[in-house]
Amino acid sequence: MSSASLLGGLMMMVLVECGNSMQHAVILNNKGGGHGEIGYHLSKALVGKGMKVTLFQDENAKMDAEPFCRYNILSGTNIKICDLKNPPNVDLDVTHIFDNYSKEPNDIEPYLIHDKNFALYTYVSSAGMYTTKGILKENHPVKESSGQRQVELALEAKMPNRWCAFRPQYIYGPYTNKRDYLDWFLNRVARNIPMAVPGDAQQPVSLTHCEDVAALLASVIGQEATAANQIFNCGTDKLFSYAEICQAAAKALNPDSLGALVATLPPDTKSTFPFRPNAEGFAVSVRKAKDVLDWPGAKHNVIDDLVGGFYTQDFLNLGLDQGDLDTSKDLLAQSYNLDYLTSA
Repeated sequence: MSSASLLGGLMMMVLVECGNSMQHAVILNNKGGGHGEIGYHLSKALVGKGMKVTLFQDENAKMDAEPFCRYNILSGTNIKICDLKNPPNVDLDVTHIFDNYSKEPNDIEPYLIHDKNFALYTYVSSAGMYTTKGILKENHPVKESSGQRQVELALEAKMPNRWCAFRPQYIYGPYTNKRDYLDWFLNRVARNIPMAVPGDAQQPVSLTHCEDVAALLASVIGQEATAANQIFNCGTDKLFSYAEICQAAAKALNPDSLGALVATLPPDTKSTFPFRPNAEGFAVSVRKAKDVLDWPGAKHNVIDDLVGGFYTQDFLNLGLDQGDLDTSKDLLAQSYNLDYLTSA
């Protein structure tokens, strides 16, 4: 099927169904991984804004896994499981594309809509492309050869004034594909195994609830002209240190403990630790999104979601506190300063 035939068909059907009164978003969702839950939560956010939503789900996803197994409860969303490189020829009056799929410029070709009614192509990129450390801003250097950066550049060239990109970082929450970011800490606390953390554990980290990610992405609705041609970091405005995550995990599972049992690894030591091991940390700033899009900030707080919150309860309900844990690559033998880390 040619791009021209798809693009021609993409603008027809719902014009008859509901006229021009309802905007229609198509979400392209990948097969899973660190961003795999975005499609589910973004669908809910967009429906909540009164939009018609179609979700094109990569057919390579494991549909019995989270969150794909819950698609049947998504109201107001038309789910199409398909080959995203050769999408179905469906007649839609698409006004928005939310792309949580493309990894290279060729991936976007079937979805470049130039009709006058098309409003915005929003690309879910990646903060992993930054080559700097510490607090990351949108104007910081990136790896220009990365696939996501090449997609950003392709959209800039092919969709002027009708594209924007968001660079998310570490995502947690209900129905996520990847639990390692927080489970790493809870797994060790549950078994009284020291948490081997690189450096002084004061590095900042951006851990963002998937509903906050979805809300930030959906904030472009009604602000398309403002968002156009812009790149935004996508994360939380509530940053915490590695030490605070360790302490929260310890308090979540054992409120009466002496603190978090933490050992120190030399900075830049590559182990099982789930975040960047450098001394400066690696956390996105979302000041631009707050200033430009008037995003009010994250509603969720990872510390609260751990201590007495849903996340730790889910961890226990899933039985993840039971059984043996392979820590052979934690590099505890190379660690030092083993001690209980307590809150100030």
